[in-house]
Amino acid sequence: MCQKFKYKVLMPIFLVFSCNAFAQYSNNSLYFWKLHSISGEAIINGHYREQERIGMGIYEYQKSSYLSGGMFLKSTSSILHQNFLTLDIDAGYMPETSRDNYIFIPDQAEVRTMKKLGGISASFFKDRTITLNVFGNYEERYFARENLTDVKATDQYLGGTINYSNKFLPLTLNFKSKKWNEKEVHSERKITLDQKLFDARLNKSFTKIDKNEFRYSHDENANVNLYSYLIANTIDNIDFVSHIVPDTKQKYSFNTMLSNYNQHGNLNLKRFQATEAINIQLPANFAFFGNYNFYNVHQPLSGFTQNSVNIGLNHKLFSSLQSRLNYDFNKINHTAYKESNWKPGFDLNYTKKIPKGQLLVSYRFDRYHQDYYSEPVLLHIINEQYALSDNAIVLLRLADIALQSVVVKDANGALIYENGLDYILLERGKYIEIRRIPGGSIANGATVLVDYTATQQGAYKYDANTHVFSSIVYLFKNVLSFNYRFSTQDYSNIEKTEFVTLNFFTQNLVGCRIDFDFVTAGAEYDNYKSSILPYRMMRYYLNFQKGYGKNLMLMLNGNLQEYVMLDEPEPKYQEYMDITGKANYSLLKQTQLNLDLMYRKQKGRGIDLDLLSSKLEITSAMNRLYLTFGLEVYRRNYVGETINFKGTYIKIIRKF
Repeated sequence: MCQKFKYKVLMPIFLVFSCNAFAQYSNNSLYFWKLHSISGEAIINGHYREQERIGMGIYEYQKSSYLSGGMFLKSTSSILHQNFLTLDIDAGYMPETSRDNYIFIPDQAEVRTMKKLGGISASFFKDRTITLNVFGNYEERYFARENLTDVKATDQYLGGTINYSNKFLPLTLNFKSKKWNEKEVHSERKITLDQKLFDARLNKSFTKIDKNEFRYSHDENANVNLYSYLIANTIDNIDFVSHIVPDTKQKYSFNTMLSNYNQHGNLNLKRFQATEAINIQLPANFAFFGNYNFYNVHQPLSGFTQNSVNIGLNHKLFSSLQSRLNYDFNKINHTAYKESNWKPGFDLNYTKKIPKGQLLVSYRFDRYHQDYYSEPVLLHIINEQYALSDNAIVLLRLADIALQSVVVKDANGALIYENGLDYILLERGKYIEIRRIPGGSIANGATVLVDYTATQQGAYKYDANTHVFSSIVYLFKNVLSFNYRFSTQDYSNIEKTEFVTLNFFTQNLVGCRIDFDFVTAGAEYDNYKSSILPYRMMRYYLNFQKGYGKNLMLMLNGNLQEYVMLDEPEPKYQEYMDITGKANYSLLKQTQLNLDLMYRKQKGRGIDLDLLSSKLEITSAMNRLYLTFGLEVYRRNYVGETINFKGTYIKIIRKF
């Protein structure tokens, strides 16, 4: 009811004020309202769609046809004077003839905005010492996540920014209130987020050689997941960052960072962090760097302090040989355990011109010492970071994890993902592999935070020795290249490691690549012999992009990865294949034909997917009139559920 009231009241006001827009005013005079620019578009959409859904005890056959139309307006105006208030408005409304569920269909490229009252921005005292910006947005939209999950989302936010520009102490204040609701159509899963965020920034330089910034933020967020379980936290964070460069040639630099993080609510956490970094350019092409980090963390069930040091010395001999010596030290005093480790190492990088090409060779050696002590205890890990990618195998760091204790959250810790819908956990001996599920709420390559409980057996010590050798040969002006990588890790001075799973591994990776004009193709073979997760992997890829005159552009990308997992009595196979193609053809000067094709196939435990999506679209422009006609075909088989879809659409846009 509130939203309907907004549209009925705000849209007429917007139009009434716009009517006064064409009055002529002097730039230096005062006025009530002045319009500087206005643009917009009227849209008519027509769709016809058929969809068949089979599997999991469900059979559905649906047909839908509907017509929608609406108008979107954008304007820039000012009140009294341009330096007093500048107002930007972006508003629109698109009612439909139908609201049936089957309007939520597979959607490869478009995002259909059904209601929008957004982009409302007001700037007070523009080009003055103190400026105020106020903005707001409301939007409803339907889209498909990775062509697998149909989603309805509602976003609304209000906010403002105050800037105080001065030479003594520049200040910026920001406030934002956001409400976000998301509903997955087929699963009925609902996720909501209500957030209020305030932050302040101060910048100050005391001399010509330093830059300092002070930041404070206050974040109140509440998230409700599928089971109506409320996660609410309040976070206060204070940061101080300082950058000092004593000389004009920037041979020396000092960086300081202090942070105090305080979170309370469903998850209570206090963290203080201090970081100091130094970089010094020395004579004879030497360079020194050093970092020191201090952490003090308190949680309801645990806490720890951590000190870590990293120092290194770089040297460059001409342009062909670069070398580095480094030393890392880390010490943790946890309520449940004590840990110290150190790692000295060195690496060499050599570049050499050879007949018809170039040779790159590198070698790295690290010796890692681990000293750990605790009583047998359940160790609670909170907010451990992992990046989940479809093309990578990711294991949780510790062994002997209680599977039911794993909780996966987004990078902010506000949204809790669901096992079986957003990710899957696979047991790999004593370790746990975590994989994102395509179409879930975790994007490919996204960083997640993981909580879990692991059993720790007691004290142990060991030294690990790691060698990495790699080489690349480029031939015929980089048209042809070969790469090889060998790495190995073994252990010595082992004490009391009966209950610790050490990763003895040897890896050989060989690859070949051709990069010629409009074609890039290659293959890689990876043989990873490991005491934890051994596998063999073969990868093939092809990228093609070529233009034929000014009228035709073709693009084709293909990637195939085949894994043989060797950690079980019988080999297990995983396969990932992606093929995408695109063609753009100009029929006439202002008429284009666009073809998009996408095929994806996954085979493996819990990830079986067969997906084909294609879209043919013709667009034409005549003055300010734009016509679009399209055909769509979609076939999906995901973990036993099949969806067959086909549809056509037409869109007419008149811009003004």
